[in-house]
Amino acid sequence: MGTNLYSGEKKTILYVLSLYLSSTLLLITTLFASYYFYEQDKLFHQEKDTLKKYAQELEDKLSLLNDENSDKYKYPRFENFKSAIYDIDKKLIFSTMDDKVDDFNDEYFTKDAHSFCISSISPYYFGAAYTVIQKETSKVFDPTKLIFLALITIIFTIITSFFLVNIVLKPLRDNIKLLDNFIKDTTHELNTPISTILANIETIDATNCDEKSLKKLQRIKIASLSISNLYQDLVYLLLNHKTSLQNEKLNVSEILHQRVIYFANMAQLKKLEFVLNIQENVFFTADRQKMERLIDNILSNAIKYTKKATKIKITLTSNMLCIEDEGKGMSAEEIKNIYERYRRFDKTQGGFGIGYSIIKSIINEYGINIEIESKIDKGTKVTLKW
Repeated sequence: MGTNLYSGEKKTILYVLSLYLSSTLLLITTLFASYYFYEQDKLFHQEKDTLKKYAQELEDKLSLLNDENSDKYKYPRFENFKSAIYDIDKKLIFSTMDDKVDDFNDEYFTKDAHSFCISSISPYYFGAAYTVIQKETSKVFDPTKLIFLALITIIFTIITSFFLVNIVLKPLRDNIKLLDNFIKDTTHELNTPISTILANIETIDATNCDEKSLKKLQRIKIASLSISNLYQDLVYLLLNHKTSLQNEKLNVSEILHQRVIYFANMAQLKKLEFVLNIQENVFFTADRQKMERLIDNILSNAIKYTKKATKIKITLTSNMLCIEDEGKGMSAEEIKNIYERYRRFDKTQGGFGIGYSIIKSIINEYGINIEIESKIDKGTKVTLKW
């Protein structure tokens, strides 16, 4: 039992895991994106520096040609780039480029897989005021390897996060296991004294007792029944997964009447009135012990948390059981978390906070739907439908 994950632990694992993964993935994404843009920016500046170097080469060649004072000039050509020269009015003088440049607003730009650099020169060699350099754009930084590395990192992070969460939650598991073992040991210790007390109470001759003694005996019996009911819950909780199912066609009407009688003394102590609207011969196929635990937990909660001198309404139809009290009620948040094992909202009342956990396990097993309606200081209405 200690190795199972309870709903509270599952929520904690999911919360911690999601928080860790989201923050880690955000950090990884930021780092890889920063690296990608850094590489892109570096390539941009490298490309720009290369074009400026080529522009200087062209200017140097033009300067040499200008100094030759020859009758014939051969415009310089280069293996790595193409070029063109324009006059002060931005009219083409000569070009080895495939395209003509019309826009001189940008010093550096790319177009059709080519990079261009426009530079002004002085003095005006051969009447040229501007040089234009054209080269094939260098291969843009390939993000494929970066994406692959990011995916490997993310997968590794997810795997390690599970191990980290398990390490973080180990103390929680140990505490739950310790609590389970404590409850198990306590349950075994309760069995004998509870049976002895109840057996001796039944053998006492009430006719020979005065009124004061009868009241004391009644209180002892009620307390014993409360402990017995708690004991039955603990036994179910600890041994349910080990016991075999004995499903049979049960007369729910008869069982409900029996459980009302069982809790009559407890209800009488708070001056509660049972208002019964029980349809006779309502049948449901289930394990008797589980059906009794289901009814007992809802009914005992109604008795425990309702106000004194109020009514508890019990309605049974062919496909519905409803138990309604006039107690302190619950908030929406409490209803949301009511099925968590060991969750107690009222520390003034006894118990281990396992009642609704048992209810949930039984209704899930038999496909029963549950509806809980509650208002603070007005009461709670629990409806089972099948």
